[in-house]
Amino acid sequence: MIKDLTIVVDGVGRRAAPYGLGLAAEFDASVSAVSVLPLEPFGTFAQSEIRYDMIVAAEQDAREQAAAAAEAVAAEALAAGRPCETTAICTSAPLAPLRLAGFVHLSDLVVIEQADAAHPKPADAYLETLLFRGARPVLVVPYIHASPPRFATAIVAWDGSAPAARALSDALPLLRRIARVELVSVTDEPVPEATHGRAVRHLARHGVEAVFHTLPGGLPVGEALLSHAADRGADLLVMGAYGHSRLREAILGGTSRTILASMTVPVLMSR
Repeated sequence: MIKDLTIVVDGVGRRAAPYGLGLAAEFDASVSAVSVLPLEPFGTFAQSEIRYDMIVAAEQDAREQAAAAAEAVAAEALAAGRPCETTAICTSAPLAPLRLAGFVHLSDLVVIEQADAAHPKPADAYLETLLFRGARPVLVVPYIHASPPRFATAIVAWDGSAPAARALSDALPLLRRIARVELVSVTDEPVPEATHGRAVRHLARHGVEAVFHTLPGGLPVGEALLSHAADRGADLLVMGAYGHSRLREAILGGTSRTILASMTVPVLMSR
């Protein structure tokens, strides 16, 4: 069940909070609003002519901005009759993502807005850390998404891998509320029954009726999934987050990056 939901905000993005509060209402969940604004390390200013009091004032301003961003979500939650705790994380840039990852360890679900390359915002810097170190499922809301959560159709990317299995499990509370669930594989090869049949039966045992669908492999996997989600009018896409570097985990693979860059539907990712 989803009973403890964290919304990551920064005072700039406008999509994560309404969607997250809508989910909280659906599941009768408590909310934590966390804002992260990294502070410039003091060494950055050491050789400059900026006065120390100006540095202190800049740090205080960042702390106030972070607190205000979280408190704004708390006010929305209060107006909706939803309990909400607030946390402002202000520390040096290298430590801020790790503090955030540790904070969400005790959440059932994390909601964050999709990064917008044309209009960067502070929270954009934390998605990969949340996916690879947060140890909790992350639901990414498109920056163009303005509607409340809906539960008509969900697409689940399924290839039998460990990340896909983790995402499927993490999405169960949501999938139980979805009217139509599709397990989708993108391939030109026959898909063994052991890959999809057991997954369909597993979902059925959890009260989720699902169908399996194969998409031809002519398009890159990310593009094929997004196109199919659009064709189906999906309300949610579920998939594992894949990394392609063993030396530096926080490098997303091509499929994950395509989804995150071009998504028009909320995406639940797990690692």
